[in-house]
Amino acid sequence: MILRKSALLATATLLMSCSGTPEGSLQERAAAIHDQAVVIDAHAHPKPGAAETVVLGAKTGTFELDFITMKEGGLDAVFFNLPMLSSETREQPVSDLILEDARTVMDEVERYPNLAEVAVSPEDVARIHQLGKRAVLFGVETADPFGGYVGTLARLYDAGIRMITLPSEAISTPDPEQEDSSGLPLNDFGLRIVEEMNRLGMIIDITHTSDRLQMDIIRASSKPVVASHSCTRALNDIPREMPDSVIRELADRGGVVSVTFFPGHISSDFPDSTVTVEDLVDHIDHIVEIVGADHVGFGSDFLGSEVHTVGLESAAALPAITHTLLQRGYSEEDIEKFLGGNLLRVFRAVQESDG
Repeated sequence: MILRKSALLATATLLMSCSGTPEGSLQERAAAIHDQAVVIDAHAHPKPGAAETVVLGAKTGTFELDFITMKEGGLDAVFFNLPMLSSETREQPVSDLILEDARTVMDEVERYPNLAEVAVSPEDVARIHQLGKRAVLFGVETADPFGGYVGTLARLYDAGIRMITLPSEAISTPDPEQEDSSGLPLNDFGLRIVEEMNRLGMIIDITHTSDRLQMDIIRASSKPVVASHSCTRALNDIPREMPDSVIRELADRGGVVSVTFFPGHISSDFPDSTVTVEDLVDHIDHIVEIVGADHVGFGSDFLGSEVHTVGLESAAALPAITHTLLQRGYSEEDIEKFLGGNLLRVFRAVQESDG
């Protein structure tokens, strides 16, 4: 493995302070954990929405998640979501946009073979980590990537897509006799999408769907599912976040909730109050309290925004999360699960054959 520890230690020292402990000890432990763990961001975007080009091999000053910044923060892998934020204004089938944007990001990765590689499996992620490079994976987040055709999934899978945020518009149907206050039910097309994603080995993401739909998807899937960028409704009582009942159901079937960094998801007091890393870790605490340590991950949702949780302004700041977790008494084993181990477990389970 290419040694990264000295750079991480320097980053952690700049980002974090510790009180009541020997100077530097928590920073050093946090950096060492990042060096050992496979750290995975379950949900981010490959460029700011207004940017004209994808730039991942150099720092631009406007993007939180280039390869250099990822290395500084010990971030080993990221699911980049497609189509890119600026692409959906183009008039062509969404699946074509996804494939074109995947090729654009792949071209950028291939420009920097010493920094990153595209990954399509858990084994790829582990191998690329051992090489000391960044692993780039692809997800999809859009209103309807399927175009009414289940066969689109195979096309996306063949292009390297390994996670899809299921869109309510495409997989549920208004039915006044079935709808309740928690949302719409999974329809027959949605069930076929879930079954085909299970068959292909694609991770199902239930972020953005209603409570009812989340429950239906979890129960319909033969494989664990994830919420790639969600926080808990117990600590932020808005419909966008996940209630304890859904978190428990997801965990019972082996899934993962990846807490997200946008301050409005962490606290409904934003923007009137400052939101910090401590507030984010409160959500981790809550998930662990109700379902245990095997069901936590993180998905930054970095997209080149000027709005950030204080202390998490870029991927270089990720050791701040580990530092806070250590302060709260979490074991190194559990922290490694949160940083990427849990998501890798789901990825492996999703790609295992049922036969």
